[in-house]
Amino acid sequence: MRHWFVMLLSLALIACDRAPHGRVEKMDTFNVEEPVPAPMGYAPSPSSANGPRIAYSYSVTYDFDERTVAKVQGQQLALCRKLGPTRCLVMSSSLDTSGPDDSVVNDEAVLLIDAHMVPNVNQRLDALATESGARVASRQVEAEDVTRQVIDTDARVRAKQALAERLLTIIRAGKGNVGELVQAERTYATTQEELDAARAAQADLAQRVAMSRVTISYHFSAIPSDRSPILQSLFSAGETLSASIASLITLAIGGLPWLVAGLLILALLRWIAVRRGWRWPLRRRSA
Repeated sequence: MRHWFVMLLSLALIACDRAPHGRVEKMDTFNVEEPVPAPMGYAPSPSSANGPRIAYSYSVTYDFDERTVAKVQGQQLALCRKLGPTRCLVMSSSLDTSGPDDSVVNDEAVLLIDAHMVPNVNQRLDALATESGARVASRQVEAEDVTRQVIDTDARVRAKQALAERLLTIIRAGKGNVGELVQAERTYATTQEELDAARAAQADLAQRVAMSRVTISYHFSAIPSDRSPILQSLFSAGETLSASIASLITLAIGGLPWLVAGLLILALLRWIAVRRGWRWPLRRRSA
């Protein structure tokens, strides 16, 4: 009975460990065909569920000539929140409060958008930006084929689930001695942890396919591009001079305590020399 129990447990573990591990196939391109938007309430058919799994990520950069970055970003984030967390989710956003003397400002926002709605949402984001005087400086699309990862993860989930069910059946039957049952319970706990990890990876892959990552960059420059080279050089020289003066002020403020300490040390040495009657060699000779 003991040999039969150990053999059954070993065969179950070997069958589970033979689940293939996937390899990520990634393709970076700027001319990837975007998925066609689907109507509201769209659900993939069983045939499309067995097709390739492609995770799309988008990035766009807007150039601003006026200080309307905060306005545009607020409108775009409000549009995303209005769609709801199941269709659009704000992952992160940064907005620097630039002063009137800041000539260059860079901000960013990261959104997760339903893959079937990305083309329509991108058009609405572009419309909000262009209405405030911005223009699209660059746009990139990246596609990652995660089909093999999805297949391997699904197979691993099924294998771990089957193993957990077999171990649970053995534990409930109560066959074998106490040591064998304790070992079966430990193996069941380990298998359950691996099953939870595999299910988490499965959910993460499903979200990457269903939701596309959209990275929005906002760039503002107070230096007009139509300036002549001489004016641009003068503008750059003014900025360089301002930065140099600021560095000099910082250096002076940082060195002020050392200057005070040095003067105090010199005064102390002079006082000691006067008390002891020390004289410089030149003064001695003249005397």
